[in-house]
Amino acid sequence: MNDKKTEICISISSSPGTFGETVHNAGYKYHKLNYLYKAIKAKKIDKVISSIHTLDIKGCSVSMPFKEKIIKHLDKVDKLAKDTGAVNTVLKDQNLLIGYNTYVYGAYRAIKSLKVKKSNDVLILGAGGVARAIIVALKKIGIKNITIANRDLKRAKRICKSFKCNVIKWENRNLIKRDILINATSIGMKNNRLPIRKESIINFSKVMDVIVSLKDTPIIKEAKKQKIRNVSGLVMTFFQASSQYKIYTNKELPISIMLSAYNKKNKINIRLS
Repeated sequence: MNDKKTEICISISSSPGTFGETVHNAGYKYHKLNYLYKAIKAKKIDKVISSIHTLDIKGCSVSMPFKEKIIKHLDKVDKLAKDTGAVNTVLKDQNLLIGYNTYVYGAYRAIKSLKVKKSNDVLILGAGGVARAIIVALKKIGIKNITIANRDLKRAKRICKSFKCNVIKWENRNLIKRDILINATSIGMKNNRLPIRKESIINFSKVMDVIVSLKDTPIIKEAKKQKIRNVSGLVMTFFQASSQYKIYTNKELPISIMLSAYNKKNKINIRLS
């Protein structure tokens, strides 16, 4: 009989998916850890915090709309989470709740896969928490010329003021040329819409999407059609999850294990490279 305590990690979201359960539990099995990861639908962040303490939960993955709201409930926030103003990972350590942002690492790995140069300039579509993580990652790489276009201009101006970026109006996004285009909006997630005109994609030599999809999103499909170097949202998501896994377990999780579990679950054969 195994009396060892099971460490519970949860994921909270207003509409939880199965990605975290699939890849984290595959990692626990690979390392033979007595851990269990479970996705939970949440409505109020204060009740989640209470449950973490009451149920002695080891870790908590945080999705929208809680990434910013959870910060005031934490005992400590690491530098990257402070820089982005958002937390997507919480670790309970000696009864203290510590917040992290692993999307910065995920974004860093995805951007690096595009073979970028420090001299490259970037247009980011969107000004939410993911966009903030991407900006921090770009600056870690050494890229300084960053422009933001967002449907809410005031929000774009706020993020640009915080990170010393350039801002353009949403309707002007089709008119400029940059080395890299990054879609950090939800456009294309549930439909075939492009976040930018089809004929404007040729204005960029590299394209990145943050949307996670079992098939190519509209912008990735178009980039491939025009033979533009591209990276899908899966790369960013898998690497942020691997960083999160290390925070929970202090062990490295090979991306191949995560990817194999994800492919088996969805009956597909996606590759990250």
